Amino acid sequence: MSSSNDPDYDPSEVPTPRPAGRVVLIDDLDRVLLFWWDALKIWITPGGGLHPGETYEEGALRELREETGLVAPALGPWVWSREHVFRWNGRLFDARERFFLLRAPKFQVSTENMDPSELEEAYLHRWWTAGELADSSETFAPRRIADLLPRLVVGEIPTEPIDTGA
Repeated sequence: MSSSNDPDYDPSEVPTPRPAGRVVLIDDLDRVLLFWWDALKIWITPGGGLHPGETYEEGALRELREETGLVAPALGPWVWSREHVFRWNGRLFDARERFFLLRAPKFQVSTENMDPSELEEAYLHRWWTAGELADSSETFAPRRIADLLPRLVVGEIPTEPIDTGA
């Protein structure tokens, strides 16, 4: 978030809209896959910004393939939404994220389809249980993932996407 405490803060700066499709990928051991985004020092779900003309679902599936090697024919339901403003590479972005649920058997993550800049930013990945998330002092996006994930793990799918907050 940009604020008056941010040395790059400019109250006249208008954030660039950044719609993004993300995947809450849960394996058959009930673990969620997260990537370490070094630039912001945060663990995030697979996914990212949409290409022009892409739907949220198309972007999420493309990003999933690029970031994990998993080719999924379709996503599960849209379960969470998140809106936040962040600064990256000197620019201010207004992110509008949709998180889609996907259950998959345990598999070996392959990052060979990531572009070089992505590999520099998100070079680590890890499968997390809900308990590990709850016990961790790490920063996650969304911040409430430790509270929200257990419901998905047991099959409680929201009828409307949940606003996760920051």
